Amino acid sequence: MPSRGLIAAIAEAADGHPNRPLAIYVHVPFCSSKCHFCDWVADIPVGRLRGDAVARQAYIRALVRQIGYYGPLLTSIGYRPKVMYWGGGTPARLTADEMDAIATALGDAFDLRALEQWSVETTPNDLSEAKVAAMRAMGVSRVSLGAQSFSPLQLRRSGRAHTAGQITEAVGLLRSGGIGNFNVDLISSFPGEDLATFGATLDAALALDPPHISVYPYRATPKTVMAMQLERNELTGHTPGRMIEAYELAMATLRQAGYYEYCHGYWVRRPEHEDKDGNYKYDLAGDKFGFGSGAESIIGHYLLWNENSKYDQYITGPCDFTFSRQFSLAEPELLTAPIGGALMTREGVVYERFQRLTGLSFRDVRNTPYMQRWLEILGECGARYVETSSSFRMEAQTIHQAYIKHLAYTMSAGLEISRA
Repeated sequence: MPSRGLIAAIAEAADGHPNRPLAIYVHVPFCSSKCHFCDWVADIPVGRLRGDAVARQAYIRALVRQIGYYGPLLTSIGYRPKVMYWGGGTPARLTADEMDAIATALGDAFDLRALEQWSVETTPNDLSEAKVAAMRAMGVSRVSLGAQSFSPLQLRRSGRAHTAGQITEAVGLLRSGGIGNFNVDLISSFPGEDLATFGATLDAALALDPPHISVYPYRATPKTVMAMQLERNELTGHTPGRMIEAYELAMATLRQAGYYEYCHGYWVRRPEHEDKDGNYKYDLAGDKFGFGSGAESIIGHYLLWNENSKYDQYITGPCDFTFSRQFSLAEPELLTAPIGGALMTREGVVYERFQRLTGLSFRDVRNTPYMQRWLEILGECGARYVETSSSFRMEAQTIHQAYIKHLAYTMSAGLEISRA
């Protein structure tokens, strides 16, 4: 079991606040297929990824045990969940009964009455009328639909198990099942994909009139099938300039359709929906606790992680963490993901929020050699910074170029500056 010192540190950071907001993340490490672009599945054997009933039950038992241990402790400290996100993997890969077992454990361990949003990820082919009904009955209020593309050729190239038609069918299932708040995930700059094909994907997504759309520039992560195909010249990748051109096509198309980008890659139909996107808001503003193998927590000024590569260790000891470290100036690289995530938003790093979340002054972190160099690299990629007495951010018009050029830089240099 975790040391008493860790629990005490989390309690001390909470300062006895009776209603401290908490974001809950639940990781489900199963998928129906091994996608060629996904870095998360790169080192996972297909058999384990597909997870038969026996494997899923062993995982759910471990997950329920972890929830039952930490939930009451966090509740006693004063944490109250505001948002919950089930990701993966593909949570909808689970049966309705399996999802209900996890939901019941969460309801027993936490006071969920103040929950503002409960999101679940799915792929189109893993959705059914029964699963939508089960999610709705549990209290799920938002679904993130992993479409990625509407091009049949691109879906085959990327190893997706669904068709374009199934995306449309899935949206119909959600709406008829009473879940009208959903997101359609897309990927821009797939290798070999021209602008016309990507534009057709954007048009097809808009025809479904989703409240939210996400657009992620393709990332050629080592060990993925698509990255290896690029190395063997079996596919043709895009230059950073062409990647920016594709993303700017998305920007123009979505703006014309009335969508608003509140964080790089994340679009809502109307600006007022930004305040309702609780997952985004609390992920940056409050403590986050992740349950499951592969889940990460930022809580009590600690970074806690159950590494997905140590899946078997999680099954036997789900209440331990394979990685546990208090944030410090000695390891500024651990703060790259939180800082990078904040810089992708229009408000950037808010000093008071950052100190409350990490226990450190952003100015002190920024002055470390590592962070100075990291911010310099972003600047070389096109970022222009704006500093005020309360925050540090990028100029909004430079975010997408800096992100895409930095993505290309890290891949070409073989660097993993951020685990995010």
